[in-house]
Amino acid sequence: MSRFAIRLPYLIIVICLITCVVGVTCLVRMPVDLFPAIKIPVVVVATFFNGMPPEQIETDITGRFERFFTLAGGVDHIESRSLPGVSLIKIYFQPGFNPDSAVTSIANLAMADLRRLPPGTLPPVVLSFDASSLPVCLVTLKGDGLNEAKLRDLGQYDVRNQIANVPGASVPQPFGGRYRQIMVYVDPLKLEAHQLSVMDVVRSVNNANLILPAGDVKIGPFDYNLYANSQVNDLHDINRLPLKTVGNASVLVGDVGHAEDASQIQYNVVRVDGQPSVYLPIMKQGGDANTIAVVDGIKHAVGDLLDVPKQLVTRVVFDQSVFVRNAIDNLVHEGLIGLVLTGVMILIFLGSVRATVAVFLSIPLSALAAFIALAAGNNTVNAMILGGLALAFSRLIDNSVVVLENIFRHLEMGKPPEVAAELGGREVALPVLAATLTTAIVFFDAWYWRLAGRKTFSRRYQRREVDAGGRGKDRIAKSSADRRRRLPGAGRAGGREGNAGRFFPDAGRLRQRRGHRERGYAHLGRVKISSNKFKWSDQKSPRF
Repeated sequence: MSRFAIRLPYLIIVICLITCVVGVTCLVRMPVDLFPAIKIPVVVVATFFNGMPPEQIETDITGRFERFFTLAGGVDHIESRSLPGVSLIKIYFQPGFNPDSAVTSIANLAMADLRRLPPGTLPPVVLSFDASSLPVCLVTLKGDGLNEAKLRDLGQYDVRNQIANVPGASVPQPFGGRYRQIMVYVDPLKLEAHQLSVMDVVRSVNNANLILPAGDVKIGPFDYNLYANSQVNDLHDINRLPLKTVGNASVLVGDVGHAEDASQIQYNVVRVDGQPSVYLPIMKQGGDANTIAVVDGIKHAVGDLLDVPKQLVTRVVFDQSVFVRNAIDNLVHEGLIGLVLTGVMILIFLGSVRATVAVFLSIPLSALAAFIALAAGNNTVNAMILGGLALAFSRLIDNSVVVLENIFRHLEMGKPPEVAAELGGREVALPVLAATLTTAIVFFDAWYWRLAGRKTFSRRYQRREVDAGGRGKDRIAKSSADRRRRLPGAGRAGGREGNAGRFFPDAGRLRQRRGHRERGYAHLGRVKISSNKFKWSDQKSPRF
């Protein structure tokens, strides 16, 4: 290799220039993230039926889906959880199975089995489990004079729509606040006096609040579309809706109750510096998105919000890009220190400016060549990659010093530079290779961590969510039916149930409530945000 480089110097210069241009281009375009993309062939299926007890969920929804999902190919084992009003099923596929094919097959089977479910069951939600799909940041909303219902409406309809167009960002529903809705409160005694039920009030309100097409009418050369608009424009109009007619008088909603601009029962509370607030989690879409670019785009979009109240205060907290920036800064810092110290050492002990310049050029070129190889393998710039490069820099510096010192030994013996360069590089080629392999062989067993690493990650992570969802195993068993199925001939199963709940806010809410279900209390999770730090505490509120 030394002889080839000496005989074709211009070719080597061209290769170095190509490496610089292509390497910088690949480095700029590569996605930046905290962790590498972890593709686990696990599919999560969530099915909702509001009000159904877990025993019925287990029999009518979870069990039927489990039996039907065995028709999919490559299934390792199935885990399920039946909670009040929700069924969560996790389908584990064999290692190496294509995650996209797994989602497609399970989605097709779920829709095919939908007609067998109880009437009123919502269509199942099928998602691919991604271990790296964590929020890259949170956008908090607060403001003086803005109540929780107004903050939620601003986050849902104004802020969320304006920041959702950031490339690579996915903005789920806001957390915290009150979900505004019109409530009709009725008096049971008045209903009984008028021989009415609650469902009579529900049907009357629904039938009186409609927009129906009434056909069209042709008048002269024009054709007009007609619409029967009976929607209620004012809150007080609901109180004047008729429920039934007795003789010449009508029984109105106001005779048995009243309508009120209220909200749903609040199951999560967010506080920022002790003030009622709402936060929007920002997720990163797929493995091709750049974490730093997503966070910077969110910060820019939050600073340019339109048509929002002046007292609304928005902040970006829990910035995950800080860790990525620190990892990059540490790598650059350590690389520059090693580069400068190596150049100074060579300049002092060897007294050659050309050798010093060669070292300053070889290390960056080697790093750019590594990024070209990483980009060709569809990898990302993450903390693990940067840590490996920092380790490789030390070995690269040692190899450069060894080769240069041997070349100068031949120069001091009176040999020409070409001969000294060829002999010096060739003599230490095998020792340098052996030293490099001794460092690389230590990490060779990482190739066998694929299955064990998946099991370790899923067990630890999922156990944390299960423990956070209830107060104890005995209470979990009382309010939910957890089940795990092993298919015949399947390999050893890894992981625990409960990880799918973080994809679905309703499932998390139901999981929070189950710990106090038998005591007549609802478990209300409270989030406190102060100085970019989150703290969870428990609050018990009576169930209404």
